[in-house]
Amino acid sequence: MRHIINFIGPPAAGKTTVIQEFKRLLPFYEVLAIDDFRQRLKVTTPQEENTAWNQLWMAALKADYCILESTGTSPQLSMMLDRLWRAPGTNILTVALLASPRTCRQRDTQRLREGHQSFPLLSEPTGQRWKPLSELSVSMSLEADKLPAAQLAALLCDQLPPDFID
Repeated sequence: MRHIINFIGPPAAGKTTVIQEFKRLLPFYEVLAIDDFRQRLKVTTPQEENTAWNQLWMAALKADYCILESTGTSPQLSMMLDRLWRAPGTNILTVALLASPRTCRQRDTQRLREGHQSFPLLSEPTGQRWKPLSELSVSMSLEADKLPAAQLAALLCDQLPPDFID
């Protein structure tokens, strides 16, 4: 069986931080973030963006337990999840990390001060309020404004179906 946690949320909501805390609790999960694939390929064109998503899909197919990290707004994510669903023995749970626009702006400013490099989001809407793709079925939502990352990770672990933690 393949278990995939599709972790989505607006940029700078705290997805990576919560995932790092989650990995302390369940270290057998592999983290597959689209930004890591974009960075490796130095994505600047739509073709390179498609290649990054294809490589993410291939990595997810090889993992027994993985977390996919993205904003949840890319049509490529939707196509990739559809292909993963069709693979025998795949369970996918989508978790949305919610944060106010103010919190995201504050975190983004802090990240820029720390030297974080952002990517031009070739396939994702910019300048709009965050809204995941309508076809994504969000199983669980976590409020990043209300709890620290370690507590959010523990809450996620507590709410996972048993087969996701075996």
